Order: sequence, then structure tokens, then C-alpha cells
Amino acid sequence: MSQIVIDIVEEILKKISTITKKLDWPDLPIDLNSPIGDFAVVCFPAAKTLKKNPAEIASEIALEIENIDQVLSAETEKGYCNITIDWNEIVTNVIKEIDHKSYAKTIEKPDRILIEHTSANPTGPFHMGRARNPIIGDSIARLLEYYGHEVATEYYVNDTGRQAATLAFGLSNYETKNEKKVDHELVDAYRIASKLLEEDEIVRKQIYQKMEDIEGGNSETLREVKNSAKRMLEGMEISLKRLGAEANNYFHESDLIANGKVSEVIEALKDSKICKEEDGAYYLDLEGENIAGRNQKFFFTRKNGLSLYTTRDIAYHLYKFKKYDKALNVLGEDHRLQSKLLGIALRELNSKEPIGLFYSFVNLPGGKMSTRAGRVIYLDDIMEKIVELAKHKLDETDLSEIKKNELAEDIGIGSLRYNVLKVQAEKGFTFNMEDALNLQGDSAPFAMYSHARAAAIIRNYSKDMPEVSINGKLSNSEIKLLRTLAKWPGTVQRSVNNLSIHYIPNYAHELAANFNQFYRDCPVIGNENEALRINLVAISKKILKTSLGILGVKAPNQM
Repeated sequence: MSQIVIDIVEEILKKISTITKKLDWPDLPIDLNSPIGDFAVVCFPAAKTLKKNPAEIASEIALEIENIDQVLSAETEKGYCNITIDWNEIVTNVIKEIDHKSYAKTIEKPDRILIEHTSANPTGPFHMGRARNPIIGDSIARLLEYYGHEVATEYYVNDTGRQAATLAFGLSNYETKNEKKVDHELVDAYRIASKLLEEDEIVRKQIYQKMEDIEGGNSETLREVKNSAKRMLEGMEISLKRLGAEANNYFHESDLIANGKVSEVIEALKDSKICKEEDGAYYLDLEGENIAGRNQKFFFTRKNGLSLYTTRDIAYHLYKFKKYDKALNVLGEDHRLQSKLLGIALRELNSKEPIGLFYSFVNLPGGKMSTRAGRVIYLDDIMEKIVELAKHKLDETDLSEIKKNELAEDIGIGSLRYNVLKVQAEKGFTFNMEDALNLQGDSAPFAMYSHARAAAIIRNYSKDMPEVSINGKLSNSEIKLLRTLAKWPGTVQRSVNNLSIHYIPNYAHELAANFNQFYRDCPVIGNENEALRINLVAISKKILKTSLGILGVKAPNQM
């Protein structure tokens, strides 16, 4: 809430506490997120003590609360007393506060935060099941930057491991098909090599030899594998750019081997008190860490002395904490254990630990995506299809073809991002294009259209923005819109505190819905409350644009 509203609510709560003491009642719980009014007094818990029906208690307390100066109404519903503050008395100051105060918190010492997101192996095009990673990572970065932190994003490129070596082998031995994007062109060569890796001992030896050569300092092999990964990544970068989720920097795993940082990690871990050796391979004994199964042995070298992915990941995080105060990793739910093991290893090296933001995967209608079952849908195909559908919905508009194409791209990609972000990260969901593009639903187009509607009102106003003034009492629609606008700073704070981006699209939908109700119920231009209402329109537009911007969704002025 805005600070003015917070102060008033706190004052009312103090007076309610005085009332309950005067009545010799127990303290009654308060619901600050009540769907009716500004907050509610919950009367059920007192029923047994007072030997009264909750509805009766609510009616009695309502009569007392209505006499409080700052209260506009106290309405009962079953066992709740729903309270609406007197917005008429504070509307001018609240609007000024919302309009002139930046709700991006001013931080005296902002954290330098590195967000690692996406980091998919460069072995083929992104599939839709993993699309949540770059979308969440990019939006969290936008949120934290808006809040005032110094934020950088990074893609960790695995260009030395088994997958990269397999790709290099495939590209040097098999033909590639001619496709529009290079990652689609190269993926079949990787698939063939990957299949032979499992079935053909000769191929397996050749691929593993590449890995040994890299760690042994063979510059020619390193260059071959790195260039193969780079070619695949070129196509993958194009996808991220279209999605609006390209990282600021790409960090290459191969650099950690080339500069000796991986070797330093291995030697440091060998000095750990919990380090043990088994058939030439070294591991950390995690028996006392409450980790089930074979994972009690955290291996950081192979029997032949080569490093593992986990070893290189440790070296990468040591690098992170030399440059940044905090490291945030956006990871699929299948990486929880790996993240925990990484944290233990870093503690052994007296290092900070990264924060993990875990997400469940996206499904499509028809069931869970599976590579083996052949139910993998590429992100590129989804983006192409949803933009095509968005353009089809614009066919009846009088926009030029160029404008239609631009707007269709913004609506399509924005709808994809919004639909992914509105669901809590830890929860899985099924992505549906028609739902994502639904102009009447909880969708990007609904919020985008609301912004365009606000922009049109301001264009038609064609005058300087007046000082806020009010004639008569506020309508219910005005109060609902004002209440929602005042929630913005608290929404940002909660989203930052919990690293939960879904609060932002949930808020954007609420604001868009209440703005549209206000638009239907409250004529703006030429009304006696024109000064108040045009300011409400301007602030709604401003916060809609900001909230959509955090989500990576464009806010058009015309739709």
C-alpha cells in the first residue's frame, strides 16, 4: 500500500483494538488481503469465547467501527466485518504520492547481483518445456533492477563437457540439413552422434578422447569443440533475442579449464577434511549431510583425473563471488539436489552460496513433453505460431500491414511471456495459445489493451494534466481503482522479498480489470470530476506500463 494508506489502516487497527478491550473481547484477527473493502475483521475465532454467532459478533463490531473517523463503511458478511476507509478524505494526497513517488525503492547500498538463467547445453534448439527458465530469469532481473539493485544476467555455456564433445564429433562426421536457423540445421548431427555414443564403443572412445584432450591442454581440440558449440549457440541466441530474454553476457566453461581454475578447485577440494579417494576418483564424503542414496559421495574427479561438470560449476561460482555480492540461479526443479551439493562444496571452500530459484516445467495440451516419445515442441515453433495467431486477430483492424506485423509480434511474444509468468514458478501448468491470447481473460492482450485505452483517453484530453480536485463523493469504481493503484509498492516489495515474479502479472490483471470497470462507469472528459479522473487514467497508464515492462511485455498506445 501507499504510505498514506498504511498509516491510516494502522491508526484504525489501533482504534479497533481499543474497542475490543472496552467490550472485554479477545483481540480479533485482521485480514489485510480481504477481497471486500480494504481489510476485514475476522470474527469466527471469538465465537466460542463470547458464546455468540460469528455473524452477530460482526454486526456488533461493525456498529462500533462505523464511528471511527477514517472509516467510510463497515459491512458484515457472515462472520466478517469488511471495512472501507474514507478515500474521499485522502484521495488527493494518495494520488500525489502515487504519481510523484517512485516505488522503485531507493537503496543506499544496492547489491551487485548476477542472475544466471537459461544455460542450456548448446546441442539443439530450445524446446517449450524449458522456456520458463529464460522468461523467469529475465523478468526477475528486470524486477530487481527496477527495485534499485545493480543486476547482470549471464548464460553459462557448457562447451567442454560430453554434450559439447558429442556435438563436435557429430558435425565433423555427419551431414547437416538445410534449415532457416543454424541450431535447427545442426541438431540432427548431434542426435546421430549421441545415439552412437550409447551404442558404438569406437565412437564412445573418440568422444571421450576429445574430452581428455581438452583438459590436457590440446588447443586444437578445444578450438574444435568450442567452435561447434558456438555455431549451435548462434541459433539459440536468435531465439532468446526474439523472446526478449537474451543474457547480458555468455560465460564459457572452456575458459575455466584454459585458465587453470578447475585444477585449482580440484586441488583445494583434495585438502578438505571430508575428501576421500575411490579407485583413483576423488569425492567429498557427505554422510553427515543428510543426503540419501549414492549422492552421499560427491565426486569431483573421474578415475582418470578428469573434472566433472560439477567441478567446473564450483569454479564458475567462485568466479561469480569475486565480482558480485549475490548470485541467483534460475533452475528447473530437477536441479535441486545438484544445487544442494554445490552449496556444500562451496562451504568447504569458505565461499558464499548461490540462491536457487526453482521452477516446474511447462506442458502443452496433449501431455508432458518427452524427447523419447517424440513430443518435443520447439520454442521457435511456438513463437512463430502465437505471433501468426495474434496477427490473425488483428485482421479486422484498420492498421497498416507494417503496424499489424509489429503489433502481432508484440502481442504474441508478450502473451507467451505473460502466460508463463502468471503461474507461480513452483507450480507446473499447461500452456495454451488461445488462452494466452484471450482479450477477455487474464492475459497480456487484456492488460495491453487497457493501456492502449488509457493512452487514447489522454490523447483525446489534449490538455495539460490538472491538479487533483474532487467534487462530491467517490464512486465505487473510483475507489476500487484507487485502492488497486495504492497496492503497487507493496506488490513490488512482496515480489522482491520472495523472488516471486507471478505477483506482478496478477497485479497487472487486477489493475487492468478495475481500470476497465472505471472506464465503463466513470466518464472522464467533460465530467465535473474530470480533474480527478484524468489523473487516475494517467497513473493507471503509468503503472500498467511499468508492470508490463517488468514482465518483458510491450505496452502499446494503440490496439
